[in-house]
Amino acid sequence: MAATTDMDALLARILAEPTWARQLLVATAVGLAIEEPFLVATTADIDAQLVSVSECLLSHLPDVVIGEAMERARAVLPAPRPRETQSAYALRLRAAAQRL
Repeated sequence: MAATTDMDALLARILAEPTWARQLLVATAVGLAIEEPFLVATTADIDAQLVSVSECLLSHLPDVVIGEAMERARAVLPAPRPRETQSAYALRLRAAAQRL
């Protein structure tokens, strides 16, 4: 019975942890909002921030895990709106991260 309880506790802890893709999106949103919050968000800038964050956050993981996290993160990236600032985009990006 103790083994089941230990396994249940471990599983609960694992499920409570945000996914790598979610962590990647949240960190990308933070970077966009802090570094140049008033610049217009472009697809190129968003992708550059995502790649930069992935290099810092995921570099210790196997390539297959990095690829999966990037794929899942990119799948929920909202398209930037015309004249939308990076800080405004970051808010929508955080909301998108909640879906992961």
